[in-house]
Amino acid sequence: MNFDSLRALVGRPEVQIVRDLAHARGAPVLLVGGAVRDALLGQPSPRDLDFAVQGDAVALGRAVANALGASFYVLDAERGTARVLTRERTPTGGIVMDFAVCRGPDWRADAFARDFTINAIAVNLDDGALVDEANGLADLDARVIRAANEHVMDDDPVRALRAVRLSFALGMCIEPATLAQVRAASQMLGRPSAERLRDELMAILNLRDAGRAVQMLDDLNLLVPIVPEVEPMRACDQPAPHRFTVLRHTWEVMEALDSLLGDWALEIGGVRFALSDRQRLADHFGAFTVEHRTRAAVFRFAALLHDCGKPAARSTGEDGRVHFYGHETTGAALAAARARALRFSSDEVARVHTIVRHHMRANFMARQAHAPTLRVLYRFFRDAGDCAPELALFAIADCVGKRGAQTAAEDCAPSAEIAQRLLGEYYARFERSVAPSPLLTGRDVIALGVKPGPRVGEILEAVREAQMIGEIVAREEALALAHRLMRGDG
Repeated sequence: MNFDSLRALVGRPEVQIVRDLAHARGAPVLLVGGAVRDALLGQPSPRDLDFAVQGDAVALGRAVANALGASFYVLDAERGTARVLTRERTPTGGIVMDFAVCRGPDWRADAFARDFTINAIAVNLDDGALVDEANGLADLDARVIRAANEHVMDDDPVRALRAVRLSFALGMCIEPATLAQVRAASQMLGRPSAERLRDELMAILNLRDAGRAVQMLDDLNLLVPIVPEVEPMRACDQPAPHRFTVLRHTWEVMEALDSLLGDWALEIGGVRFALSDRQRLADHFGAFTVEHRTRAAVFRFAALLHDCGKPAARSTGEDGRVHFYGHETTGAALAAARARALRFSSDEVARVHTIVRHHMRANFMARQAHAPTLRVLYRFFRDAGDCAPELALFAIADCVGKRGAQTAAEDCAPSAEIAQRLLGEYYARFERSVAPSPLLTGRDVIALGVKPGPRVGEILEAVREAQMIGEIVAREEALALAHRLMRGDG
């Protein structure tokens, strides 16, 4: 156990302010939950701090917010819970401090009302003593996730997802009785809000081993109640070169993506394929779409559903061959609809739609006899937008997903080559931060005599394409091209 890390946590200024204000009010308070658990494991300092209060938790939270100049919210007045959010400028926002009334008459009752024993370990801020009523320290040492009581999942079914997440995040096993509770919770996942299910699912999709974690969700019957599009994929078989059903292929793709997103490299058939631009990729996929949700997690959600259109699009031709014509369009609509149902942001919904809609584009280019021209690349980047890195990485993972461990290096070498080409071109000339400003505006085109309407956009797009592939470089050339296009000579 890392007690030095725990002492550093308790010594943080905001924790000391809580201690002092609670002492002044005569309200005993514990620092409890994930922050204490992670400190004992020596993990990085958390941004979420939970406090249990014997007394008025809402009033204490308000006093702490005033002392810190922070935002204050009453989460549940009836249950006496409040949140303080500091305004510190960090990649994920400020520190979140939650205050809740002690769950029962004493600290022991509070501990056994929590989700897992490892999350019931606490520190008494008055004297700095550890409070371990549920024997969580022993479970932490044994690397075991154990429910704090027999109705943990009944009280809150989202805890079933949390158990899976913690098992992968902390490298722990879920003990058998708790695992039985987790499995039984699948029947209750219709109760929690879509937002809470989304948040826990996206936290799982942000794990380094997200692919295996999501498979565990499915094995425990926890995935389909949240993402029902998965079920038709289970028995949907595919013709060669695929070896697997659509769902098994999806698991192979997600595990390959975990390697690519974790190490920016993947071993295929004994050959290691490594990506360049690693820092740019790390910055891209580590960026937050909204608070707590990274582009990597949104990418993995799209990967989970990239072939969800195949069951509906499946057909058999006159020659007896199975086809999935248009599955990318069908799948994009289904995936975007599921993202909306889970209350994703509009930007996240658009990203999911783009990735699923265009997930085959890179490998299509890789299979052509000739390397893609700049015009072909421009049109790809125009449609992909800033999802281009996702689609580049997906080309490699999708290739590996066809045959899994039996994939030969030469099978996916073209996919790796096109991925590198796309990343290189994107960061060199097509990323928004490096792309040149447009040479013309709509007003310029209208001034040439084009009536306002769709034709203006068509001419602007043609001029932009010519600029991006190097056919024109100056405003005068752009005006001349626009004039030719207006006359129908372009």
